[in-house]
Amino acid sequence: MSWIPALRRSAVPDLALAAVAAYLVVWLMTTPIHEVAAERGVATHDILDDAVGLGLVWLLVALLLVVTRQRWLVLAAVVGIAVAGHVAQREKLTVLGEPLLPTDLGFLSNPDFLSSQTSTATIVLPLLGAGLVMALAVWADRRRRRHVAGASEAVRRRRRLVSLGLAPVLALTVAVALDFNRPGNPLRSLYAGSSVGCCPWGQLENYAANGFVAGFLTNVPGLAMQVPDGYSRERIEEIVARYSEDLPDRDGDTPSLADMDVVVVLSESFSDPTRLSGLSIERDPLPQLRARGGEGWSGQTVASYYGTGTSTMEYQVLTGQSIGLLEPQIFSPYQSFVAGSRTFPSAAGWLTSHGSEAVAVHPFSASMYQRRSVYDAFGFDEFLDEDDFASVDPLGGNPFISDAEAFGRTLEVLDDATAPTLVNLVTIQNHSPFFGWYAGMPGVEGLVGDDDERVHLATWIRGLEHSDAALDEFLAALAERERPTVVVYYGDHYPGVLPADLREANEPIGTLLTPVLLWSNLDVIDPGRDIGVVDATGLLPMAAEMVGAPLPPYYRLLQHVQDEIGSVGRGLIVAGDGTPVDEEDLSEDQRRLLEDYRLVQYDFSAGKGYGVEPLWYDWVP
Repeated sequence: MSWIPALRRSAVPDLALAAVAAYLVVWLMTTPIHEVAAERGVATHDILDDAVGLGLVWLLVALLLVVTRQRWLVLAAVVGIAVAGHVAQREKLTVLGEPLLPTDLGFLSNPDFLSSQTSTATIVLPLLGAGLVMALAVWADRRRRRHVAGASEAVRRRRRLVSLGLAPVLALTVAVALDFNRPGNPLRSLYAGSSVGCCPWGQLENYAANGFVAGFLTNVPGLAMQVPDGYSRERIEEIVARYSEDLPDRDGDTPSLADMDVVVVLSESFSDPTRLSGLSIERDPLPQLRARGGEGWSGQTVASYYGTGTSTMEYQVLTGQSIGLLEPQIFSPYQSFVAGSRTFPSAAGWLTSHGSEAVAVHPFSASMYQRRSVYDAFGFDEFLDEDDFASVDPLGGNPFISDAEAFGRTLEVLDDATAPTLVNLVTIQNHSPFFGWYAGMPGVEGLVGDDDERVHLATWIRGLEHSDAALDEFLAALAERERPTVVVYYGDHYPGVLPADLREANEPIGTLLTPVLLWSNLDVIDPGRDIGVVDATGLLPMAAEMVGAPLPPYYRLLQHVQDEIGSVGRGLIVAGDGTPVDEEDLSEDQRRLLEDYRLVQYDFSAGKGYGVEPLWYDWVP
């Protein structure tokens, strides 16, 4: 047994180094969170309070050291990743005010997008530092190999056996961590009795209160929804019967969405800065939007998050499913569960099953939010990304494809279509950063921050003016077309450039409200209607209502939720007049309606799909 002291001499340093590395990783990832939380008055925890999280990182590093037997290379890789993560954490907190999430790893496949969001130095310097650390590690590892070469064959054989024996333990530990949000997860059970839990109202609060490791784990994608009490085929059939009552008879004179071109436009960072308290703007940036509101219906919707959440808003509009009813760790449904689905219920699938065509247009990378897989699951026939824009005329110094170009491509799609077509356009023009791209930027006063923040605000607002003009020209072109057309136009969120004082003056609701315009070249019922604050899930049903098109039972359910409850968000319900409502204050009738909605959403997203056909797809639009 002479080999045991030799193994002990190598294992003890590894375990000690793993402890130091674990603390360093957690400290690097937590420090930016604490700094921003302190600025905003958010309570924070001490790093050592999350003993489970620290223990998990220590275990992973220790297992890597023992299994790979590459001490310095492993430590260099761990430290390098932690430093890169620290920089990314600080950048995201600065721009968006929220920490890194597991789904952010998907952006690594799109380096062009990442480089557009930060400075070159911010990317290059950490890489150079990591390269230097790796070079030193290689040098140290070569010295270690010369030392190991002098060990006895018995010691080397025992080390190999220990490595092989612990490899499954390492794999199991990683698997358990990745499955953190499944009920009964043993790692999750270690947090039982503690205060750790996902804070659906804000990820900064979540990470600050629970620690980086716990915050990160609570956001690992898992089940879309837990099984609601009472879910069964019979219960779904009851709901189908309830919302199928008194459906109007169809006749040849009734307008149908299947006979129309339906254009859904998610306008990137399109918000109304004139509604912000504490901000004065030289001129109204959205005069055409307001004028067009007199021809259709207009109001506001509630963004899922401040500064981010584009795909979440798109998901809600196309599926009718609320982010507020999903599990709290689901930040991006696209990446969490839709992209991995063979099919997923959506307006595209519904309309194409009745003869319409469906085309998605996004003038940026198809890899963003795994949209190509998502659109396939939704039932779109075609997806046009930035590579399908043959020639692009830059708008000032803005590196992104303009809204005017995107609308022009959409018109080409409609003109080339041989059947009524659903076009889902997600614009990119007004994405961050905002570096003074344009001439004629408006003056801004009030809570506008420092000079850089003032430039960011003015650039964004000038971009809104360009979007407003492009939208007006697009609607003018649609008005001349013979085929009936209905348009749903909405903003996804405010950009993450509002100075801290301005943002604070308008929270919690003001920084989430974005404009909505419903428009058609048909005769509109009650033109000029102010629809107030509406849920993104109800925009397509409301557009159908505006032109007198009958609603399928599923859209009737969404309409009832909108009319009787309001916008159901994550930890937040917003009534039609814009006031927040606590779920505990809902009446019994409202609670039953919300439970119907919850059951149907589970059935569509994670359940057996009993109601997809009778509530939606079987119903001829």
